[in-house]
Amino acid sequence: MLNFSHPFILYFLLLIPLLWLLDKFVSKKRKKEIEKYIQPGMVPRLYPEDHRSLLKIKKILFLTAILFIILALSGLRVGSGLKELKQEGMDVIVALDLSNSMSARDIEPSRLERSQYEVKRLISLLKGDRIGLIAFAGISYLQCPITSDYRTADMMLEMMDCDLLPVQGTAFSDAINTALNAFPEENQQYKAIILISDGEDHEQNIEKAARRAAEEHVVIYTLGVGTLKGSTIPIYDEQGKLVDYMRDNNGRVITTVLQENTLKEIASLTNGRYYRLGAVRNPIEAIYDHILHGDRQEYQTHEFARYRELYLVFASVALILLLVSVALPESRKKLKVEKVEKG
Repeated sequence: MLNFSHPFILYFLLLIPLLWLLDKFVSKKRKKEIEKYIQPGMVPRLYPEDHRSLLKIKKILFLTAILFIILALSGLRVGSGLKELKQEGMDVIVALDLSNSMSARDIEPSRLERSQYEVKRLISLLKGDRIGLIAFAGISYLQCPITSDYRTADMMLEMMDCDLLPVQGTAFSDAINTALNAFPEENQQYKAIILISDGEDHEQNIEKAARRAAEEHVVIYTLGVGTLKGSTIPIYDEQGKLVDYMRDNNGRVITTVLQENTLKEIASLTNGRYYRLGAVRNPIEAIYDHILHGDRQEYQTHEFARYRELYLVFASVALILLLVSVALPESRKKLKVEKVEKG
């Protein structure tokens, strides 16, 4: 099967017919200009048939060389065989809290940045598992659909910050439902959600969402980020300079505290586990260890095991065509003279 590394280069193929038409236009215009100053009977003598035929061959060789150059630059390659890969793993969705309280710095460098670091560690641990990312605050959003492309997941994780979602709050039930809807329908088991938050929930229906997850055989692990002592929530300007701290309606500085009860309840309802960042060594590894010992599915992916690059083939052909085009004389008479001189 053919494949292109840089398919956008193929748009340059449009240059070939354009160059051909441009040459036709210039040739006709030149012929008309010549006919103005010489007698019509002299034109065949100035431009004999053998001259025109060889010139046409040179042009065809040149345009064909351009064709092969474009194919070489497009990275045309051939798949030498289709390889079927069978991987065993689970579908894991990480729901990451992006509410303003995650900017607190009672966990260095901040609750959110430390959470992102833990998710990065999780991605590095994955072996055959697929991962998805949910961003949530007052609403939730599927940041990265379930994928086995860990590099893409890591890149999408980097884009998650507290300004990503327009509605503030901590909507656990919405995040859980978004995650449940993101799992493939054909997969009835082997699913897990890792919910990372400081636990400050501002809505109801959490129990209903958690029970739905349990009914769909989804285990939810929760990771609490923050301290029981709490911290203020910094506010920065566009240059990243600290300008104030978040305040309530009375103007008093808000202190955000890790609230574990809701996180514990969610984990308990789905037969999962709750961990507090800082209280347990390597909590994300402990969560993944539980995932490893859960039921795991086998799914198939297909990919070309090997590609044969054709760049050098096309580049070589293009070079040969260009050399022949340059070396080919413009008339048969000149060709005969060259042969006599060599003889």
